Formats: sequence, C-alpha cells, structure tokens
Amino acid sequence: MSQAPLGIDHPLVTVRDHPATLENYRRMGFSPSPVSYHPWGTVTSLLMFADNFIEIIGVDDATKFGPKNPENGALGDFCFGRFLGDFLDREEGISLVALHSGDARADAAAVVARGLQNRGFIDFRRKMTLPDGTPDEAVVSLALLIDAALPEASHFICHQHRPELIWVPEWQQHDNGARGITSITYLAESPQALAPRLAGLYGEAALQHGADLLRVDSGCGEFRVVDAAGAARLFPGTAVPPFDTSRPHGIAVSVAIRSLDEQAARLRDAGIEFARAAAGEAGDSLLVGAGDSGNIILEFTE
Repeated sequence: MSQAPLGIDHPLVTVRDHPATLENYRRMGFSPSPVSYHPWGTVTSLLMFADNFIEIIGVDDATKFGPKNPENGALGDFCFGRFLGDFLDREEGISLVALHSGDARADAAAVVARGLQNRGFIDFRRKMTLPDGTPDEAVVSLALLIDAALPEASHFICHQHRPELIWVPEWQQHDNGARGITSITYLAESPQALAPRLAGLYGEAALQHGADLLRVDSGCGEFRVVDAAGAARLFPGTAVPPFDTSRPHGIAVSVAIRSLDEQAARLRDAGIEFARAAAGEAGDSLLVGAGDSGNIILEFTE
C-alpha cells in the first residue's frame, strides 16, 4: 500500500467511553499514541501504521462545540465536534472516514468535478506530545465531503501539513505486528446505494460490482459495500454491529497483522471473544465483535 491521494487515511471509530475502548485495543496488542484533544471538544488517540491508521475518538467537552469559525472545527452550519456528538447520541462506531491528501484543495476540486459536494475547508492546529515528551502542534487542512443524505457514510479529505508529527515510527510498533488497514466495509440494503458516492471519489471505472458486494481500491486499502447476505458471508459467526438506521453505514475495519495463531492466543489470554473464519477472500481471519472494538467488527488477517 501507499499514501495515495484519496486513499484510506483513517476511520474515526467514535465511542462514548474513550479510555475503556483504548484499553480494549491495548489488550488486543495495539499501542495507541498519547491521548490528545481537538479544539472543538473531542479527545483522540491513534493506532498508527505505515500508511494509514485508526483514530479512536470521543467527546471530551461538548461546551467547545462551535462557535462558527474554522479554528474551532465549525464552518457555516457544520461543526465537527457537534457532528460527532450527534453521532454518539445515536450510535457508536465509524462516524466518518478520512481520505489521505497532500493538497486538500486540489483533491477536493477533483471530486467536485466528479459530482460530489464539498461543504468547505477547515484549517486547524492540534496540540500533541511526541514520544520523548516534547510538546508540538499538528497542522491540518480538511475538506468536508459530508452528504446530508448519507451522514454515516460520508468522508473528509485530510491533509497533514506536518506528517512527521503523525507518522511517528515509535507509534507504529504494535505487539500484534499490525501493519495497516486493508479494508473498510459498509452495510447497505443494496450495495449499489453507495456506487454514486464511490464513483465520485474514484471514478466509475474503478468500481467492481458483485451480486452482494461493491468494492473499490482506494489506493491505500479497499472500500467494500455489502448487503446483509454479503456481511454474513464476509464475517461468519459474528453479529453485525447494532445501528439504529437503515442508511448505509460502516460496520468493519480489516487490519493485517503478523500471525493469526499468535493473535488468537493473545485474544484468549485477554478474555476477548472472537470467531475464526476459514478460507475467506483474504484467507483465514479472526473476527472481534462490536462489544470489544467500539461497535465495529475488527477483522485481523495475515
């Protein structure tokens, strides 16, 4: 994989109990980055890999939602913190997916030309601490590809102006040998419901259509869209995360690790329930259910 333009940068696994969820991921062999805070009232920690990462995010201080200026994550009628807070009022799980960019404005122009809407740009700074304890400040530009009809299946473009503060080598060393996100899976009543959106991101020719599965290679991991039958086929023995909506929404993140046998032993020792799926599309996999992973299916593959 590589950090391709509009490749999967990071899903936002959005949770109510941020410390407890981070501890679960530690028990699964991940090494989260130090906890830090956004200016719009959310708390975050990152599970960093070479080319992408998982962001575990929650609400720390809802009084910081707004006011309406970009430095506080607000733009017009959109407030980033409030968007996540409203999501948590309904659900936990994947609220948004960030797409990698080295130039948020150029990449946003490209997807707008393919028919998607950009609600605008947010430029902000986030205080953080490096592994040696040095304080520093990440500088980020976002382009908001938020679709009001698909709030749980929307995206934003993310340009890290100081990527060396995010892709810190020490944060990429995980006891389970995790190497990167290989796919994110959405559930929809019909997989074709997300075809226009994915075509707007990657072009119609990039879409691969199947009977119960729509897929597209982002250049840094794959997006998959399944119906209920497709979810049962991809994730046997594992319940679909509960969601109080029939709209398309994210249900799974797949991560490549060093060894399934080693990870199975780690999960057993940690008391984390999992299913082992044999001979799937990527070979065998381990499936951790929604209760331990922030209301997603966390799939481990070799």
